Amino acid sequence: MKPAQSHDRAEGSALETVLRFWEMRTVDAAAIAFWISIASFLVSTAFELGTVGAIIGMAGTSACGFSWLFARALFQKDAGQELWPLILVGGLIAIGLPLDLFGGALHGHGLIATGLAMAATLHALLSSTVLLLAFVEAWRGYRSDLPPAERRFRLTFASAYGSLVIIAVIWLNNTPEGSLASRSGDLIRMLAASVAVMLTLWAWRFRKRHPHPGRKRQPRRFEAHSAEGIELGQRILTLLQEQRIYLEPELKLADLAERLNEPDHKARNAITGALGFRNFNAMVNQFRIQAAKVLLEDVETRNTSILSIALDCGFSSIGPFNRAFKLETGQTPSAYRKERVVTRAGTTP
Repeated sequence: MKPAQSHDRAEGSALETVLRFWEMRTVDAAAIAFWISIASFLVSTAFELGTVGAIIGMAGTSACGFSWLFARALFQKDAGQELWPLILVGGLIAIGLPLDLFGGALHGHGLIATGLAMAATLHALLSSTVLLLAFVEAWRGYRSDLPPAERRFRLTFASAYGSLVIIAVIWLNNTPEGSLASRSGDLIRMLAASVAVMLTLWAWRFRKRHPHPGRKRQPRRFEAHSAEGIELGQRILTLLQEQRIYLEPELKLADLAERLNEPDHKARNAITGALGFRNFNAMVNQFRIQAAKVLLEDVETRNTSILSIALDCGFSSIGPFNRAFKLETGQTPSAYRKERVVTRAGTTP
């Protein structure tokens, strides 16, 4: 009995080790499993290896399940603490195994063929489900107060993953038999699998550099006129006055918030509260107009075109500049220049 007990303890220890690794290094474990399954698919598709190729290909059929586990690990902070996804993917693999081994009997008759046909239907249903779930994971927990980089990461992953599924699964499975796409199906799937590897490698590296923000507790209300709001307003003014970020034509509230490492709504509240501007655009335009007024009053730039001054001050075209300038000063830029420009000697031109 002692050897048996020792063997049971060893198996238990191995299982505990695997589960502990899964819980602590979920992203790494899911990524490795996915890459192995994709490599198996590529090898079995690219080379005629007979029985060995069929065995290797079995791992490739589980790629959709591992892609979902990887997506969960990327976007759900506590994914490693739940075992039901592992059980579901394990069931998917278990159902696919007899299909890989005895798939030829599907076209026969009798109880075995019926059972295999039912297994094939269930396998297709589960595969489609996990493929869809992998896409959905990027949207679960998507919030406007997430860091801008995290929001872009989720949108990019969902877009790229969705495109791969549309091309390699939906489109290829519905191309007319004998068409060029149908004849090139294996090549297209291999290309899509290679792109999937690069996508997951990029996603894995991003998550290693940017730990999952997780679900935040409900934050206390951000008061724009509180000490926090005033401090954030000063940080915004520093960016505008010292770094002159308003000169960037494509500057948006999200860009400002990212540089501050703050959510968009906090930056917006500080702008309209502590700083007293109507909105983000009004604030930026005021700084741009002030910079334009300096250039319009400078005798050394009296021959510089109004358009050039507008572009130098961060406006993307002359129309918005003229409207914003007149709203701020009551004059057009040309009229303002004629009235204000002075020579070095202090006389009116």
